[in-house]
Amino acid sequence: MVKEDYNQGLDRHALQRNSPVAVYQQVADVLTDQVSRLEPGARIPTEESLMDEYGISRTTVRKAIESLVVKGLLVRRQGKGTFVMAQRPVRMLNRLAPFMETFTAAGMKTVKGLIEYKWMEKDRSVPAKLVSDDNLVLVIRRSYSSGGWPYAIAEIFIPSHIGRHISLADAERNSIYQVIQDRTSKPLQRAEINVTMHAPPEHLADALNVREFPMVPRLERTTLGAHGEVLECTVTYFHPKGFEIRAEVATDASPSQDPLEASPL
Repeated sequence: MVKEDYNQGLDRHALQRNSPVAVYQQVADVLTDQVSRLEPGARIPTEESLMDEYGISRTTVRKAIESLVVKGLLVRRQGKGTFVMAQRPVRMLNRLAPFMETFTAAGMKTVKGLIEYKWMEKDRSVPAKLVSDDNLVLVIRRSYSSGGWPYAIAEIFIPSHIGRHISLADAERNSIYQVIQDRTSKPLQRAEINVTMHAPPEHLADALNVREFPMVPRLERTTLGAHGEVLECTVTYFHPKGFEIRAEVATDASPSQDPLEASPL
């Protein structure tokens, strides 16, 4: 629910035309105050409405809005309008955990949707580390959104000897880690993670609302079980303005060592 409708109680702003502060910046300051009262995902007035409200040109309105887009307060959706940016969840890479925990930790109400569940022959779209004796892999494609805003799409590739234990109902209800452990009793030992920038795949660009971006963050995770067995490979594409990826690292120094002495520059 919106905390306060954008136009309710919005006094006509008296712009200081002779102020050393640029007109677009004055408008941006007022918009910032208004945006702070709205829920994530709320739509702000159209450019035409703002032009009428402040008696300014479209160029000035666009410059004001763009300054808030750059700051991560607003986001444009092509053909739909401009919206308040939702909270930026943080994906920590320090431990194996279901992806939904990222949103739960941020206090976000998130919708996980199953886009696709299918079997396919292994091809170049499948991570090379995934080994499947019969050349078949199970593909589960999921979307993650909050407040109507798409945050990420994950493509999960599972070798056939594990995938045959995973039903459509399993894919709809549970995290892949939970499913693997519940259905196969295979222990999760570790994961190898690679983060790159990648051109948004054509089949995901619209669903992730990233056609305006030449590159998006791509995280490839390979989960390994006992003796290095590959249990699954997940490739996740993130919206560039809606997510943070972090890791915590430590020096090799023992507690008694000075880290600068242990690792000279």
